[in-house]
Amino acid sequence: MGNVADRMALIKPPRALLVKFARGSMLGEPGNVKRQRRIILDALAALQTMTEPGTIQELPYRWKQPDPE
Repeated sequence: MGNVADRMALIKPPRALLVKFARGSMLGEPGNVKRQRRIILDALAALQTMTEPGTIQELPYRWKQPDPE
């Protein structure tokens, strides 16, 4: 899980999730337990769908915005 697509492309992890959050806050805003839990569940689900090595998938969440439906 990372927040800079260019850096993740250089590192070349086997699979990665991209989040549009500040460094050090990969799960979202402090205290937003509902969103943090949802991001963790999405990350676990991505393990099943990202089958190709080098896949970088972006999660739809944005800092301090409502969760997507």
